[in-house]
Amino acid sequence: MTICPNAEKCGGCLYQGVPHKQQLEEKNAAVLGFLTERNIRCGEYAGVFAPPAVQRYRNKMEYSFGDEEKGGVMNLGLHRKRSYMAVIETDGCVLVPEDFETIRKRVLDFTRGKNYSFRHKKTRSGFLRNLIIRSGMRTNELLVNLVTTSDDELDAAGFVSCIHEAPLNANVAGILHTVYDGRADTAGCDELRVLYGHPHYTEKLLGLDFTVGAFTFFQTNVPAAERLFEDAFDLLPDISSKHVYDVYCGTGALSLMLAKRAKNVTGIEIVSDSVDAARANAALNGIMNCEFICGDAFEVMDSLRERPDTVVVDPPRMGMHPKALKKLISYDLPELLYISCNPKTFCADMAALQDCGYKLDVLRSYDNFPFTRHIELASRIIRR
Repeated sequence: MTICPNAEKCGGCLYQGVPHKQQLEEKNAAVLGFLTERNIRCGEYAGVFAPPAVQRYRNKMEYSFGDEEKGGVMNLGLHRKRSYMAVIETDGCVLVPEDFETIRKRVLDFTRGKNYSFRHKKTRSGFLRNLIIRSGMRTNELLVNLVTTSDDELDAAGFVSCIHEAPLNANVAGILHTVYDGRADTAGCDELRVLYGHPHYTEKLLGLDFTVGAFTFFQTNVPAAERLFEDAFDLLPDISSKHVYDVYCGTGALSLMLAKRAKNVTGIEIVSDSVDAARANAALNGIMNCEFICGDAFEVMDSLRERPDTVVVDPPRMGMHPKALKKLISYDLPELLYISCNPKTFCADMAALQDCGYKLDVLRSYDNFPFTRHIELASRIIRR
């Protein structure tokens, strides 16, 4: 297994240099610790499952422009450990496809050659902000997005040539320029300019086709996500005659997979762009028994007249909103499927469910993001 040459400095990974077996053991201990802390009793738990691959698994990377030392040369990479300001190069990163590093280096050379400035976090002045690269692991497509402020003019033709002349293994689906003058340090969008191709790439997940836009959420590790979803579906009873709610449905990947098994599915999501993407992906796949509603989870659940037969929840890292959790409990369903990207908040929600007569019947944990601290969960929760 290749050890990242940036392991000592890069803040992108926690476990570089740590044998993967030890990573699994530490993550398993973390899950068990959260369960014990909340006094949650679990019927079946088999530890943390290893991923299909431990390297080259990321299909998205958001690089930052900056310097490692104040007044130093401009870099393009990731933040240094325990530093909000410093940015280091990521030569040899083992988490991303090799094409990502090829593009990152070429873009850095191009922008240095143009003497563009980078945006300083304290003064909020400067031009270059981020380089976002996304890839379709199943389709061999790339989407390249340069995020800048409006403080300068980008040589768009030169930037396009910079990407096209790169020796890449994948095909470039789109080259984009995003203008964003917001104060937040994360990449945002005031204006999206398509310099070449399309503002999206395509991907396949468990036999379904998805159009993924520049800022659309999508699973970062496709093979690992497929296994998690398949395992999660195995935890469900027969839903062929049931109406399923998918709460916090995002861009609808899980909803559309459920729709192939259920009578009908209602996806609920508060982010309007994600709902638009979900509806487009439903149309793309010819799925007619799935509707998507934009709004706060509790408000939508409270307004719907038809009670669900089964509910699937896949909330963000902060877990379910207390009102939405209370509404979920009020349905008094015989079983629930809870997928989580944060064991700590999952256990907090599970404690509330346990107090209201539910039991954690099956829990499965997944190391879908090796060398990072993240752990994914799939669980079946039943009425006692």
